[in-house]
Amino acid sequence: MSKTLYSAVIIAKNEERTIAKCIKSLSQVTDDIVVVLDDRSTDLTEEICTNLGVRVISKTWEGFSKNKNYGASIAKNDWILCFDADEVIDEVIISHLRQLHAQDDTVYLMNILTYIGDKAIKFSGWHPDWNIRLYNKKIMEWNDAFVHEKLINIDRNVELEPQRINGLVHHYSFSDWGHMSSKYDYYAHMRSDEWIRRGHSPIGPKRWFGPGFRFFKTYFLRLGILDGVHGFNLARREYILRCNELKYYKEKKTKKTT
Repeated sequence: MSKTLYSAVIIAKNEERTIAKCIKSLSQVTDDIVVVLDDRSTDLTEEICTNLGVRVISKTWEGFSKNKNYGASIAKNDWILCFDADEVIDEVIISHLRQLHAQDDTVYLMNILTYIGDKAIKFSGWHPDWNIRLYNKKIMEWNDAFVHEKLINIDRNVELEPQRINGLVHHYSFSDWGHMSSKYDYYAHMRSDEWIRRGHSPIGPKRWFGPGFRFFKTYFLRLGILDGVHGFNLARREYILRCNELKYYKEKKTKKTT
């Protein structure tokens, strides 16, 4: 498949640490890369993207789904490679994409390997992690979720079959534990906002046992113990994330009703 038949859409905010690696890997399979930059970004992300010759659109943050759909809407091609600004595709994926003849009734998944610093997390429920990274924008779009967005089929006439593309997407999500804690706190705020926006909250058992079960599931059921110290620290932060989601929801709900 020619590089001109794919477009890549990346949403970004303060991603100077990884955006160049992401763009350079994707530029090997597409000539059309669109970076939808959160207009609150304050670092060198825009300058780096401009210097690499990609389109950068500064846009008000409306949530992951809306900003991703906006990027897809202005992309030149129907087939969209959707990646985070801290994700880098390996040579195996690049080779497969160059040879792929994408079919309209197929959605393409790639396996993501996430890092904390230079440590790859191979268990803890984080790997293997197959997610859609190539889709046709005439057939699919992102749902209206503000966080934890998903692609949905918008063409009822097409029944989609998933197909896996071999290789790895290296996800340099967290530079260190402090960076992870900061991101998780941001996610907790977004999740609490989503609950309020949708007018529902977690049911009783999730409120009472959710944080503890999140730790147990990550460390034991999902074999985080095999990730050693990193697995324990990750399970602990999953516990804190759940606690903060519930805490922020309660605070915001109380403030809204007073």
